[in-house]
Amino acid sequence: MHPLQGTRGEGGAPLSDGRPRLVLGPTFWAVWPLAAFVFALDRWTKAWAVASLAPAGSRPLLGEWLRLTYVRNTGVAFGLGAGRGLPFAAITLVALGLVIALALSPRSRTWPRSIALGLIVGGAAGNLLDRMRWGSVIDFIDFGLRQNWFPVFNAADSAISVGVVLFALTLLGERGGSDDRAATAPGTPGGERGAA
Repeated sequence: MHPLQGTRGEGGAPLSDGRPRLVLGPTFWAVWPLAAFVFALDRWTKAWAVASLAPAGSRPLLGEWLRLTYVRNTGVAFGLGAGRGLPFAAITLVALGLVIALALSPRSRTWPRSIALGLIVGGAAGNLLDRMRWGSVIDFIDFGLRQNWFPVFNAADSAISVGVVLFALTLLGERGGSDDRAATAPGTPGGERGAA
């Protein structure tokens, strides 16, 4: 038996052994269903692209603005780094592990961060599976106008991009809140002054 197990303080509450405990709340569990949904959506849309777009190559969807174009991307999101022979599967696997570790951190127990991390994890897992199976990623969303076309991407790329932007906004909001608290703290310029 642990030395502190079963002992109680004066108020009757169990004494803590001082070890950190992992607190799992709704925001923690929200990451994984969202990641699973993004992953499933990515797999379904890519399977459809293989079956329907690969034979045709490209199909117009909204005139000259939006097309569905089947391509194989050997680079990262939006075709960056394509053809350079870099180990993108290994890089993606390491990045995915870091994001999952971040999702397990107590600092990520907010709804905006949980949503952001769920989007990133699901999208990264979808593209990682492509790289491990085929050495490339299936892209098919193609939009632009005349000669100005955005790199072809997929649902996973979209989820990752939205997740990264959302997570960055939470960091900016946290930093702004910290600056505001520091500015109004006692003894700081602009805040209350401590007792003389």
